[in-house]
Amino acid sequence: RLPFAQHLWDDNGHWYGLSYAVQCVTGLWMAEVSFGVDCLFATVLMLAAAQLRVLALRLVRLKVDAGGAPGDQPGATDGAYRELCLCVESHQEILRFITHLNGTMSPVAMTQFVFSVLVACVALFQATYSTDITAVIKCVSFLPIPGGQVYLYCWAAHHVTEQAEAVSTAAYCSPWVDAGPRFKRALRILISRAQKPLVLTAGRLYPVNRETFLSLVNASYTYYALLGQMNKRSAN
Repeated sequence: RLPFAQHLWDDNGHWYGLSYAVQCVTGLWMAEVSFGVDCLFATVLMLAAAQLRVLALRLVRLKVDAGGAPGDQPGATDGAYRELCLCVESHQEILRFITHLNGTMSPVAMTQFVFSVLVACVALFQATYSTDITAVIKCVSFLPIPGGQVYLYCWAAHHVTEQAEAVSTAAYCSPWVDAGPRFKRALRILISRAQKPLVLTAGRLYPVNRETFLSLVNASYTYYALLGQMNKRSAN
């Protein structure tokens, strides 16, 4: 038997060795490409989340690094304002980067979600109703792969959303009470922008987060149950 598609017209008797090698090499190459793309996007998302985390720490430590508390030197407040302006610029750059990343990742994530749901549904159906124990073992061992690929996107994107929300909280924890008017004005701009939810999407339709992962798992099981009902009706 060949690993994937079978030669039904000649019972795999024609060019069996070449067909086996081509299917193995192609399958390995496709797996590497698929996991490589998934890991690439997940790594970039984690990098963006780390940048947001660093920005939040900079905002919290404004009172330590730049001063601004009562009794400080006159230039301390100016130093805090300059540091805050740098934080605002960094925040804008991170948001532009994530927007560009979302535009690149969105169609790939949507394709991954659709195929993962369908593949998981079919694999679960075959594992349940197949009479070939070898096919059952293959399907069961394959099931975690599409789920893991989907979770990789959802986990990383959800982490970015959480860190983006933490920037607003960190800005509020900065020493704004005793600061000057321009410091407060710049801080309000940062907080207003950070309070806008930063949600990455798949196909610009579905948000990519942990809730989406659960909904995809439910959708896959729903399709599996539908196939099971159709199989029972056809058997009867």
